[in-house]
Amino acid sequence: MIRYALLLTLLAAPLAAQDAPRFQPSGRGTSEIEMMVPEGTTVVPKIRLDWGQPHLRGRSFPAESLVPMDQVWRLGANATTTLTTDLMLMFGQAHLAKGRYALFVLPTAAGWHLIIQKDEGQGVGDYSADKDIVRVPLQHRTMATPVEGLTMWLVPASSGLRGELRIVWGAHELSTAWMAM
Repeated sequence: MIRYALLLTLLAAPLAAQDAPRFQPSGRGTSEIEMMVPEGTTVVPKIRLDWGQPHLRGRSFPAESLVPMDQVWRLGANATTTLTTDLMLMFGQAHLAKGRYALFVLPTAAGWHLIIQKDEGQGVGDYSADKDIVRVPLQHRTMATPVEGLTMWLVPASSGLRGELRIVWGAHELSTAWMAM
């Protein structure tokens, strides 16, 4: 009798697993662009974003469980989101030197803000307002088709050393301009 019950359990386990929802695990996302440089230059400057990519998995965004309003969010999952630049950049009114920066977002009813801090090896939830370099207002647009996983792009402009940072999750797109100096 025990063998029969064990056999039924072993045969039923794969069937139960097939019915379980399949969710993509949180991974890492990157967006990198290479800037145009004068001929004869051997080093190609780059700008790179690196973030943990959470997925909605049936939840809504923003939601108190994912990104609470009026609280700083680490902008991603599992680790601090970073921006690394080989060029001086300007976000909003702030000039950023070459280096690595930690990015956070502050959602409020009045609008969303990108918070940029010097990356000092912050842990997953380590945020301190006294380390803010700049808070840049983000433009908001509602997407017609929701995006399951948090996605970010560094979109270069068609000319010049400038572009846009886009952050998309759910039906929300947030963006701000940047310019190389």
